[in-house]
Amino acid sequence: MSRFAALDLTTLPPITTVGQLDYDAILEARLVELEAKLSERFEAAKVSEIIGLARNIAASPMRYLNEAAAARELYLENRINEALRSVFLSTARGSDLDQIGANRGVLRRVLDDSDPDNLIYEGDEAFRARIQLVIEAWSPHGTAGSYVYWALDADNRVVDVVVYGPNDDLDPAIPPAEPQMVILSSEGDGTAGADLIDAVFEHCTQDTRRPVGDKLTVVSATPVPYAIEAVLHVSSAQAAAIVEATANEAAQAFINGRIRIGRKLYRTSIGAALKVEGVVDVELISPAADIDIGPFDAPHCTGINITLQSITGGWRDV
Repeated sequence: MSRFAALDLTTLPPITTVGQLDYDAILEARLVELEAKLSERFEAAKVSEIIGLARNIAASPMRYLNEAAAARELYLENRINEALRSVFLSTARGSDLDQIGANRGVLRRVLDDSDPDNLIYEGDEAFRARIQLVIEAWSPHGTAGSYVYWALDADNRVVDVVVYGPNDDLDPAIPPAEPQMVILSSEGDGTAGADLIDAVFEHCTQDTRRPVGDKLTVVSATPVPYAIEAVLHVSSAQAAAIVEATANEAAQAFINGRIRIGRKLYRTSIGAALKVEGVVDVELISPAADIDIGPFDAPHCTGINITLQSITGGWRDV
């Protein structure tokens, strides 16, 4: 994939202009400033008396005023932080992200319009990825990122796209000017039907969107089925229900994060995902080995089966 599509926005360093919110530090700074101002007008004994009220007497109006002022300053700093985050693609959310998308000519897609009063829109992360890719779509030279953008733009059912060319060292090799596009569907096991393949092909092969010399082929990713089965060893039988629910959520999040074409599945990654709070050890039964995913394949989880087993650690668990 091209340089824009490959850039992981989550790895960017934090925005340096976003400050740390610390109410206690703000309150302390205000009290120090108050003490300095009072020292310019009053004797030390009077200053000590007033500052004592501001610091130590809970019912003192002086304390109330400083706490209220510190809280308002904290709220203002938070608003400044949110405003700073709203202008960066990596940190903007909601309507702020819509504004960034509009600046690049990308609108948030409607996923379900069956209820006109309650439209369901695509989430921030998927929308953010399309905004990031749209720059590639402006290129007339057929970059991988351009093809990926137009494929994602073609149909809401497309959840992943990979484009291969002669430089990808596949066997058999991809001939020059004959890129092969692999798409993954959100329906069923991920296999793209003929209608989806045709829709993507038609959307991507308009001469205004691809080099006229490209002979594009669009194919469906081949699902590679696997199941997750594990025994989680926990030290507290009382918390077993909570641990089981959390582990199932973690497993589902892992699966959703691995809906990718050509991405190998490692048992260690699955085990790490299942080791949620309260789990001492993970006994991963299935898959029994790492799952190789070919360049035209995509993993498809057929089910999750998690059981819990209580263990005792003697006096260490007291």
